[in-house]
Amino acid sequence: MMTRYSFKTGECLRLDGIDYRISQVNSDILELTSFGDGSLSLRNVEDLLSQYANGQLMFVQPTKLDKEQVQAEDRAVVDRGLADFPEKIQRLALRKFKFLREICPDGRMSVPRALLSDLLRGVWDKLDPEIRGERPPCVASFYEWRRSWVWADFDVRALIDKWELRGKKPSLLPDKLVELIDEGIEKVYLTPQRESLREVRDWVQHEIEKENRRRAPEDALPRATGRMLRRAISRIDRFAILKTRYGERYAQGATRIYGKGPVCTRPLERVEVDHTPLDILVIDSSTGLLLGRPWITVMIDAYSRMIIGIHISFRKPSVRSVLRCLKHAILPKTYVKERFPNVSGEWAAYGLIDQLVCDNGLEFHAQDLEAACAELGIHVIYCPTRAPQMKGRIERVLKTLNYGLVHLQPGTTFAKYDKRHAYDSERTAVLTLKALEEIIHRWIVDVYSVTFHRGIQATPKQKWEEGVAKFPRRLPPSTDVVNVYLGNSAKRKLNKNGIEVHALQYASPALQELRRRRGDIEVTVRNDPDNLGSIFVFDEEAKQYIEAKCTLPEYADGITAEQHAWIRSKARKEYGVSPLPLALLAAKSALRDDTTRLIQECYPTKKRPKPGKPAIDDREALMQREEARQGQLPLEPEMEPGEASGMPDTSLNDEPDIPLFPVRRGTIPPSAARGFN
Repeated sequence: MMTRYSFKTGECLRLDGIDYRISQVNSDILELTSFGDGSLSLRNVEDLLSQYANGQLMFVQPTKLDKEQVQAEDRAVVDRGLADFPEKIQRLALRKFKFLREICPDGRMSVPRALLSDLLRGVWDKLDPEIRGERPPCVASFYEWRRSWVWADFDVRALIDKWELRGKKPSLLPDKLVELIDEGIEKVYLTPQRESLREVRDWVQHEIEKENRRRAPEDALPRATGRMLRRAISRIDRFAILKTRYGERYAQGATRIYGKGPVCTRPLERVEVDHTPLDILVIDSSTGLLLGRPWITVMIDAYSRMIIGIHISFRKPSVRSVLRCLKHAILPKTYVKERFPNVSGEWAAYGLIDQLVCDNGLEFHAQDLEAACAELGIHVIYCPTRAPQMKGRIERVLKTLNYGLVHLQPGTTFAKYDKRHAYDSERTAVLTLKALEEIIHRWIVDVYSVTFHRGIQATPKQKWEEGVAKFPRRLPPSTDVVNVYLGNSAKRKLNKNGIEVHALQYASPALQELRRRRGDIEVTVRNDPDNLGSIFVFDEEAKQYIEAKCTLPEYADGITAEQHAWIRSKARKEYGVSPLPLALLAAKSALRDDTTRLIQECYPTKKRPKPGKPAIDDREALMQREEARQGQLPLEPEMEPGEASGMPDTSLNDEPDIPLFPVRRGTIPPSAARGFN
């Protein structure tokens, strides 16, 4: 039974780190005297009880008030109880306690010493055989129990046998041997080389041999043993050992206790993002060739643990991966049922984010990401360097994704190479990128979001729905805003051909109106890398973006920047291996040879004379004749706008085509002339 306290005169208590003594009790008002400065204060009993229940007040024994003051967090300790001792010690202490409670419950002896022996036997007969022991205790032992119990304010722990202090007294080592052991630990063990205890023992033993040569045989030092070394090392602080051998960062991680992360009060208040390579090999859908391991970028809501955005790609993490994942997180996932009909649930996680938590990767420090988040009102938070625990939720879900889903699929590479054993990842790989995306979508919607999460004591879907019921999700004015702010930004020249981006031409009536007002200027262009069908051009006068469509909509609509780059690269490679480049070089060489021959035949010995100028009337007649001849030449077959000629369609509003070759003034049809207005 531990010590009991009450609000009475003379009791000592500790309130908010300050020690007091109750000097006077007047009904429900207590007069407290501070041990520090002797000041007096009046406190209400109800207020003190409330502070006691909140852990701000604790009773202390007067003997402990003389010790050196310690910090408040160090004072909040509780001594070990009876249950913390071995079962046999508990049983013996309870045996003593039962004898004392039966004979002298208040500590006062009410029977004479001569009758105590018979009374002890009577109590012994009534006790449980498992507790009472083989025979009743003697009178002397009982009096000793009673004295310890009363002096400890009837605390049952005073009856515990001090068995933990038993044992042979350790023999003291010679001072010189202790000095050599400490020196060996410091020079050999506490080093970045991390040498073993065996090396320490060998070093110490060598020093002992050298020392014994100078000593008499009867004063020789004993051999150093591993037990001596381990006992000496146990006296050193563990953090100091880890810091010296492995570095301060490792020591902090090995000795740190990770508490609960930042508390969130609503969905999308704090979203964590990170990348990881998926532990699986993906094949090409048409050829069946191995394409490698894809990367995935994931965003998770810290409030509900709901995954709100993903992006899967074969390219390593970049700012484009983050922006695409952010776009996926903001916009509603209405495509799921259409693209993946096997997904039975709904992915209802979307909306603007308040805080985006990321690490210090280069892609997260990119200017495009910071500018896009600033325009959307998203605050980017960077965790300290090498501190993944600051965004532990995303680290945990990425591990769950790999271990709980990807490692169960054919073609998995597992987390480490040595975990594969005889499993052939390349031979068993059968999943395409589209199939992998469908599996991940099904896992997120139908498995992860409806699985009980012990961190939030609910499923992520339930927690999300509870949060959005109180705090509705917020969306941008339109998807164009997301496409503009989260797209690629660049400077381009506006000219008569419109604007060229990714070797594609873009034009629109609004863009033509901008050129009519401003002329050929440099403008800011934003485009969605997931859809090259249109771009957005910033009009500095109107302070807004205008849209321009690609002149090849049948090609550009829905195509990504990566797909377009691959198509162009493939076209260049196919052209390079075809006979066309060789024929082009031969034609250019033959044309140069013919030109040189004509010059030599006409003017073999002197320079070509300067041509004369005809009269004004004759000059106009000659021009008319040359233009008539030019019109009779079969230059090129007529093509529809946008065909394989490679020339983009620059016509707007169904106007007639403008000739691509120079035309003299007065020869342009009136309908075509309107195209320049």
